[in-house]
Amino acid sequence: MSWALTLWAKVKGWVIGLAALVLAVAAAWLLGRREGKVVADASAGKQEAENTTAAAQARSDHAEVRHDVENDTAKLPDAPAQRVADADPTTAAGHLRDDGWLR
Repeated sequence: MSWALTLWAKVKGWVIGLAALVLAVAAAWLLGRREGKVVADASAGKQEAENTTAAAQARSDHAEVRHDVENDTAKLPDAPAQRVADADPTTAAGHLRDDGWLR
């Protein structure tokens, strides 16, 4: 049994040092992981705010374009109603007509 005590006396310092090293690495990993989550959460919040701002801007732009199109459409003169079969080929109704053979 004395040889085991002698061996333990020689190896005890190495075991304690190795355990301290493992604990230090584990603590550094856990601390880095926690700080990484904080940074990721802040980045996700910033990205969500940017997405919300972009969506609001897109809705605003869409409403503005729609308003402009409606104004331009209201300025167009009204055309009299006409039958597609009798319409002049240069008019929109004339473009609906197909004088060719259909299957």
